[in-house]
Amino acid sequence: MAHFSDCGKHCEHPYCRQCDMLPFQCDACNKTYCSQHFKYEDHDCPKGACEKDRRVIVCPLCSAAVPLRPGEDENSVFEQHAVSGSCNPKVSAVAKPNRCPVKGCKEKLTFSNSCNCGTCGLKVCLKHRFEDQHECRTPARSCRSMAGSAAELRAVLRRMVRS
Repeated sequence: MAHFSDCGKHCEHPYCRQCDMLPFQCDACNKTYCSQHFKYEDHDCPKGACEKDRRVIVCPLCSAAVPLRPGEDENSVFEQHAVSGSCNPKVSAVAKPNRCPVKGCKEKLTFSNSCNCGTCGLKVCLKHRFEDQHECRTPARSCRSMAGSAAELRAVLRRMVRS
């Protein structure tokens, strides 16, 4: 018959001292406890909940996370944050959704219902994607690109005349 007297550990709770084969070790006080006393409040851990408790309040003015320590009042922490100068209220500029630039059209431009005009590069809704549906203007060309296209045109005309 096997003896398991050397296996497991005794619970360090003063009134328990039970030998447990699968003991728990408290991550705050590093003591060993049985399954009935492993919680912080069950073994009256001096460090436990306070050390591991990480709470914050969100400032309604600047949306910053302000740490809230155990036992502190939320209102006093908020007042200290507001007075400290670290609170920078943002002027909430609500971003307007992109709308179709065609006069009279109020369509919102999203990924799935917009396209860029190949001629003028304007981003418009699908109703106005064709050149005759919006004020399509060809982008102004630079002098170099005009000279290059003129030279290409002359070369094509010479080939046509020769043949």
